Amino acid sequence: MPEVKWDTRLTVMLDTTPVTPIDSFNPTFNSPVVPLHSLEADNVAHVVQPKAFTFSMAVKAIGPAVAKLTDIALTHKSFNIGLQEASGSDWTFQQILFNDCYITSAASTILVDGVPTTTFNCVCLQVTPTSA
Repeated sequence: MPEVKWDTRLTVMLDTTPVTPIDSFNPTFNSPVVPLHSLEADNVAHVVQPKAFTFSMAVKAIGPAVAKLTDIALTHKSFNIGLQEASGSDWTFQQILFNDCYITSAASTILVDGVPTTTFNCVCLQVTPTSA
């Protein structure tokens, strides 16, 4: 295996505007499958449950991004967000688009000696990854 040198920078885009400064973006894809058992045998079938796409992002509360996201949360508006390569080519995907997203909760952390950070927890109704 060749030496891995990660030099890719990712960017999170709210529609066409970068969400900055952002500390973290944590997507979670859930695709639950439940085994179906019977008296005569184990694992005779399975039941596929609905997929769930969620993500959280921590954004520094300086600049317009937190204000816009807070307004979206308070008005229950849907939004689209994308995660893509800003530079480099190490990442598996060119981009992942999260469509029809809703903010389910927002929490702020305010420190005495630092910049406040707001964490947004979101649910997404459609995800579209694009590979190189």
